[in-house]
Formats: sequence, structure tokens, C-alpha cells
Amino acid sequence: MKLILADHYLTSKNPSLKAWLQAFDVTRDLFEEIEIWSSQCEIPLGKGISWVKIPQIFPQWTLHSIDFQRQVTRRLAAHPPKNHEIVLTTGTLLPVADIRYIHFWNSALLEEHQQRKSTFPLPFLKQVPARVTAHRETHTIQSARANDAWWVVSRSLAQKIQSQGAQGSFHVLPNQYDTGRFNRGVRAEWRTPMRSHYGFEEKEFILAFSSMGHFERKGLRQAVEAVDLLRKRGHSVRLLVLGGLSKTIEAFRRSLTEDQRRACVFAGMVDSIERHLVAADGFLFPSHFEAFSLAEIEAAALGLRLYLTPHYGSEMILREPENGRLLPWDSAGMADVMERDIHELLMGQPHHQLGEALDSEQFADELRRLYLLSIEAKKGSRSA
Repeated sequence: MKLILADHYLTSKNPSLKAWLQAFDVTRDLFEEIEIWSSQCEIPLGKGISWVKIPQIFPQWTLHSIDFQRQVTRRLAAHPPKNHEIVLTTGTLLPVADIRYIHFWNSALLEEHQQRKSTFPLPFLKQVPARVTAHRETHTIQSARANDAWWVVSRSLAQKIQSQGAQGSFHVLPNQYDTGRFNRGVRAEWRTPMRSHYGFEEKEFILAFSSMGHFERKGLRQAVEAVDLLRKRGHSVRLLVLGGLSKTIEAFRRSLTEDQRRACVFAGMVDSIERHLVAADGFLFPSHFEAFSLAEIEAAALGLRLYLTPHYGSEMILREPENGRLLPWDSAGMADVMERDIHELLMGQPHHQLGEALDSEQFADELRRLYLLSIEAKKGSRSA
């Protein structure tokens, strides 16, 4: 059997395929050949592995994504897959595929924006590519076949896509976390030195938020407002914001009040983020839209108490009240929930609950199982 994989970037920096890459060596034996359609590829070539390099004409991501989709669709039309070939694509890059590996769903993003426009702003320049991709999602659903497999990172997002009329079998393939970096031992070793590094007092409650960017979509504004409210109610609380480029941070800081600025510590982009996270007593992540955020998985693996809105994927990790609390969408309600945890002495209490998150070995086992299902389905369709 031959596997054809289409994705923009087959590199470790691509969050959609990072886990797939790490599991490559233990699933490689399932296929006689593997062909990669990508603009970048980190997999060593040879021994049945080939790379069809898709030229990156546009440096800007949105334009490249549109052009990449055009190029791989044209290639698929010129070289229709044979009976012994399984086509795997991330997202909806290809109109026809045996496996679709879903990490994001733009029509669901736009729906969440419509429901909470006042607290979830989505600038026009970000709406345009989202709408273009949402249109492609609709077309993909209409073209889906009964034998297609959908690998989706969370149960709730899989149910959403199914509710839109997609045919095929749905399987939940959660993100994996690195047990070597994210474990309770990191908290024991690094909590005290990192709290000293930031100048946090022993009795001060610290809530962490992390994101590479997308501060508004991931709910940073509501997080800051909730922490500011807790401080105004007399609680010694601050928010440690991890991630974000300097220009992104400065633009966001300018939009805050003086009190809100005092409630925050902006660390920016940091190395070994796990060491910084364990300086906190909880992970505050009131995101407006996710699929299944790796950030909240990693925080849970460190034993941090989770404070999450009911976004897609939160059902995969949150187990109330053992490892955290579900938050309402408004800042005042968020503050109320966290204040109850402070009074009940739950904030800062470590836990061992990771819900349905997978470690690297579990992910590889599940990936192998899903591959075998697709191989059997392809053999069945070939003999029918």
C-alpha cells in the first residue's frame, strides 16, 4: 500500500503534523511507499519515501495556502489515486481524500464569532481567509464519500462536522504531549526558582496564559479583565502572559487600563515554556475558539489547575472539579468561578488528571490503529 500525504509544511514547526512526524518511524512499516506533497519536508528521502516539492510562490501565509491548495488539487486531477494508494490530507486541502486530518474548522470559528461579536472581535482581514476556507469546507463535506475517514482532534469538533452533513467514519485523534518536558517533576524542580525569577510572592496567586499570538481569539482580554476584577475584590492575583511578539504585546498593552497593566506580567516568547508555566497556580485559557489546544494539555500535564471556557476540545481535558473549572464567557462570571476556588483552597492544588490527552506512545498506537482501518477499507473497496 502507498500513502500520499498533502500538507503545506511537513516540519516539526507545523503543529498539525508535529505528532505525526514523531510517530513516523513506528508507523513507517505499514506502507511500501510514502509520497509527500509539501513545500517543505524534514523526512529523510529514499527507501520508498519521495517528496513532490510544491513551490511556494507567495511568502505570505494566506496567499500561499490558497495557491498550495490550487497546486495540489491540480496535481490530484492529473494523477488520480490508484486502488493501492491512500490519500491523507490535513484540513480540506484536497477535494477528494481517503483520510482528512482535522485540526481547525473555519466555519465553526465564524459561527462562534457571530454568537459573541462584542467580546470576540474578528477583524475583516482575518474574516476573509476564514470565509474562503469555510467555503472550501462546505465543498469538501459535499464531496465526502462513505468510505472516507475523518481524524479530528476533539469529539465536539467531530460532532460539529458530522452535524453539517459530512459522510464517512469519524475518529478522535487527540493531540499528544511530550512526557519528558511536561510532567509533575518539572513543577517540583522549577516552581520556586521561576517564581523568584518573576518576583512573585509566596502567598500570591499566579494564573498563566500562553499563546504564540492570536490574543483576542484566545480570550486574553477576558482573562485580564477577570484577574483585574479579582484584584479589585481584594485577592492577591496576577496573570503571567507567555508568548507573543514584542509588537503584539505592546499593541495589546496599550489597549489596557493602568490597573489591568499592573495585573499582568508579559514574558513574551520564552524557551522551555514548561519551566515558566509551573510558576503559576492555575492555567487561565478563556479561548473563544480551539479544536483541542495543546497549551491546555501541556498545562494539565504539569499539574496546573485549568480554567477553560467551553470551547471545542475542552471536553477532552477538563474533568470538573478534579483538575479545574469550566468558565462562563463573561469576565465577571470568570472571576466568580475562580474566586470560589480561592475560597475553597483549590487554586494551586496539583492534580494528575489529563482527560483524554495522549502521550507519544499512546498517540503512535492510535495512529497505527487508524492507518490499519484505512488500509482494510481500501482493500475492501478494491475487491468489491
